[in-house]
Parts: sequence; C-alpha cells; structure tokens
Amino acid sequence: MIKGNLLSKYYLFTPIFMLIEFVVGASIRVSIPWGEDYMVYVYMTICFVIGGLLLTKQQQLNLFALVECTVNLFLLMLGFYLQIFVMARNQGAGFNMDINDIIHLVMIGAVLLYTFYGNPIIKKKNKQEKE
Repeated sequence: MIKGNLLSKYYLFTPIFMLIEFVVGASIRVSIPWGEDYMVYVYMTICFVIGGLLLTKQQQLNLFALVECTVNLFLLMLGFYLQIFVMARNQGAGFNMDINDIIHLVMIGAVLLYTFYGNPIIKKKNKQEKE
C-alpha cells in the first residue's frame, strides 16, 4: 500500500469522524479549544474536500497532511495550555483531560510522524546524508 493511498483513506474517513462527533460527542479528529461545535465541522469539511481533491497527488497530499496535522496538534496543545493557565489563575479549577484527548493526540501524532517520515523531501535529505 502506498503512502498516498493510506493518507487518502484517512481524509476520506473524515465523514465517519464527523458522525462520531455528532452522535457521541467525542472529538477525536480535531479539537478547537475556543471554538463552537460548528467550527469543528467546518474544519473537518475543509480537510475532507482538500484531501479528496488531492487523492492522486501524493506529494501535495503529504504536504497538506503535514500542515494539517501540525495545525491540529497545535490546537490540541493550545487547549491543554489554556487549561493550565485557567488553573494557575483560578486555584479551584481542575485539569480536564479525558480519553478522547488521548486518542486524538495519538492519532494526530501518528499521522504527523507518518507523513513527516514519508515525505519525499525528508527521504531525499536522509539519502544524501547517508552517502
């Protein structure tokens, strides 16, 4: 299975993540710490459309996945840091992290690592360094 094919499936499965978000309320695909629910759906729709448009273009799909996963990971970490700032300001506040956040972190981190090390630019650099 080629990398573009697996990434394409990841982006084509976005409606399934949207359905899980809608039915269960578990945001495992993306979390926007300050956003409303509709912002998550807009984000996932954009990912689905762009991922669908890049189905056959492996390099562009890899680049999009790198950018999208980096943004997604940044939003997740920002959500954690905002909770820490609230705890520091308000001594009675607790840290709220659940299994959905852990699944989200593992999934996005795995896709980010997969696309980073599968990126043709990184592979070319590694080959040149080994020579």
